[in-house]
Amino acid sequence: MKIIHALEEFHEKDTPVVLAAGSFDGIHIGHSAVVEKAREHARAIGGETWVFTFDPHPAKILMPDRAPPLIFTTGQQSLYLQKLGVDGCILQPFTVDFMKQEPVDFFENLCTAIPHLSGISVGEDWTFGRNRAGNATLLTKLCTERDIWFSTLAEVQWNGERVSSTRIREAIRLGHLADATAMLGRPVSTIGKVEHGEKLGRQLGFPTANIDPENEMLPPRGIYAARLRVGQNLYNAAAYIGHRRTFHENEPQVLEVHLIDKEGLDLYGQHVEVSYIEYIRGDEVFENADALKKQIEADITAIRTVLA
Repeated sequence: MKIIHALEEFHEKDTPVVLAAGSFDGIHIGHSAVVEKAREHARAIGGETWVFTFDPHPAKILMPDRAPPLIFTTGQQSLYLQKLGVDGCILQPFTVDFMKQEPVDFFENLCTAIPHLSGISVGEDWTFGRNRAGNATLLTKLCTERDIWFSTLAEVQWNGERVSSTRIREAIRLGHLADATAMLGRPVSTIGKVEHGEKLGRQLGFPTANIDPENEMLPPRGIYAARLRVGQNLYNAAAYIGHRRTFHENEPQVLEVHLIDKEGLDLYGQHVEVSYIEYIRGDEVFENADALKKQIEADITAIRTVLA
C-alpha cells in the first residue's frame, strides 16, 4: 500500500481514484463498510481505492487537553487498511491552518490534487472544513456538479446502538473486550517493541517478552489469553498488564507476554502485536514467588482451553 503524508504529494495522475474519507481510529466495522463501498466502486471502474485521513487525529488539535486516547497507532491504522485491500493512504497533516479552510476550498483542493478523482465514500456523520461546516449534503451537491460518484453510508449499529470509536474506547476502558471485539471486527490489540526486562518470569520458569506499548490505551490490568503476532507468524500467549507488586512496591505499569508451548524464540528488538482474546483474571499480589508460580500454571491451563 502506498502512503503519502500530504495531499500535495499525490502523484497518481492517470488512474481513476475512489476515496474513503474519515478519521478511522481503530478501523471498526463502520469504517470497514465505508472502505468496502469505495472498493466496490473502484473495482467497477478499474480504479484504485485510497483512504484520506488525518495525522494527527483532529481531536489532538481541536481539544488537546481533552483529546481521547486513540485505539490505534498510525502504523496499525496503515496495516489494517492494507488488509482491507486499500491501494493507498493520504495521511493529511491536521493543522490550525488546514482546519480553517472553507469546505468548498477543501473540496476544490482535493479535485486539483487528484485529477482523476472519480468517487468519494464517507459515513453519514462525517464533517470537514472550517467549523465542520462541510457535511454529506454539501458533498452530494459538490460531487454531482463534477460528476463524481458519491456514497454516504448510514450508521452501522451493534446491539441497537451506533458503532463509534468513542463507544469502543469506553468498552476497552471498562474491560468489556467482547463488546469491543464485536465492534472492531477483530480483537483489541497493542503494538510495541520487545525490550530487555528483569527476567523475573524466567526465574519462575515462564520467560516473558517485555513490550514497550506504542498505543495510547490498553485494557485494564490483569491476565489475558492472547495471541502474539511477530511478522506474519501468530503464537498463543499469556499477556499480563500490571505493576508486578508481588516483587515491586512502586513500579510503572508493564506489558509482558509469555509464549505458550513455544520456547527459544528471540524477540528482542522486534516490533510485535498483542491481541487480547479473553480476560482471565485481575492483577493480584501474592505472598511469595511460589504462590505466584502456582497461579501462573493455573492461568496457562485456562488460557490453553480458551485458545484451543
